[in-house]
Amino acid sequence: MPDFVYDPPVPTKVIQPFVQRVDLRERGKIIATARWHFTASNDGVAQVLDLTVLPDHQRRGNGSTLLNAVIAQAVAFGKTGGIPIRRIWIAVEQKTQVKARAFLTRNGFHHVATISELLAHQDSLVYMRSLD
Repeated sequence: MPDFVYDPPVPTKVIQPFVQRVDLRERGKIIATARWHFTASNDGVAQVLDLTVLPDHQRRGNGSTLLNAVIAQAVAFGKTGGIPIRRIWIAVEQKTQVKARAFLTRNGFHHVATISELLAHQDSLVYMRSLD
């Protein structure tokens, strides 16, 4: 049965800036990891900085399990400061992260913006999920 490790745990009071790493482990070994942060503007927005599942553990629901844990941690963090999390977003590469784009869509995210000329050879796509 997979378990989670949260580094650091959600604090009992709001700390700014706050970045957390969430690892999904199976038999003590990391099979997926993600990092997220809460924006300092107190507008109820969290960003997933990255989310990676080891190749041998992909397409088994581990990414969705990890993403849901990240969202739950963001919601818990928001509650410590009385700030409901309204939105969560992540940026992906247009050409090289096609599977990630499909994954995000399956998990309730929507493409909301395209950032041109940020990356050298492709656009960066912003996906967002509303939580309210």
